[in-house]
Amino acid sequence: MSQKIYIPESVRAVSDFYGDLLYDIDQFENIKDHLEAIAARMWEGVQQKHDGVLNEISNYHWKHLGKDKATLVEEDLDHEDCRQAIANEFGFRRWSEVLHLNRPYNGDFERAINLMLAGELKELDILLTANDKLLNSKSDYGHKATLLHYAVSNGVELWRQRVPLNLPEIVELLIQKGINTRAKMKVYNGEYAAAELLLSSAHPLEAGVLPELRKLFQV
Repeated sequence: MSQKIYIPESVRAVSDFYGDLLYDIDQFENIKDHLEAIAARMWEGVQQKHDGVLNEISNYHWKHLGKDKATLVEEDLDHEDCRQAIANEFGFRRWSEVLHLNRPYNGDFERAINLMLAGELKELDILLTANDKLLNSKSDYGHKATLLHYAVSNGVELWRQRVPLNLPEIVELLIQKGINTRAKMKVYNGEYAAAELLLSSAHPLEAGVLPELRKLFQV
C-alpha cells in the first residue's frame, strides 16, 4: 500500500522535469557522470525557461540566490551556470569538486533515502537490518547528509524535499535503531545536526507532522 506523501509544488515541478534521471544511478559508472547528466538536463530547462528549473537555480546557485524568473531569464544563463547550480544543490562549492567523484554511488544508502521518502517503513527496516552500516552512513554528496537530515527536508537537494505522512514513525525507527542524532551536515555555510535544521524547515510544518517530529528530536 502506497503511503501519502506531501510534495510541495516546487519539489513536484523539478521531480517531474528530471523524471527517472534522478533515480537511475545504476546507468552511470560514477557520481560525476550522473551529476553531469542532471546539469545537462537543467540546461535544457533553462533554454525552455522552465519555471521549476529557474526556481531551482534561484534556490541554489550562489550567484543567483533569490532572483525571480524574469531576472534569471535576463541573466543569459549558460551550461556552466547549470553545473554550478547543481554543484551547490548537491553540497559542493564549485563544479571542479564534482569532477573528482569518479567512484560509484553507495547504492544501498541511496535506496534507503528513497524508501524513507516514499514512506516505505517496513522495506526500510528490512534494508537497515540487513546492512547496519547504512544507519550512520553519510551521503556521497558534498553536504554529507545522513538519513535524519533527509528526513527533516532542509538543505538537501530540492527533489528530495518531500514529507511522507508517516515520517514520525520512520524517524522513531531510526532513533530506536541507534542513529547518531548529533551527526552534522555541511549547509548554509556551516555544519548542522538534523534537529537544528528541523526548526527552520517549512515542509514538515506544511505537512502537519512538525509537532510529532519535535517531540522525537526533543526540540
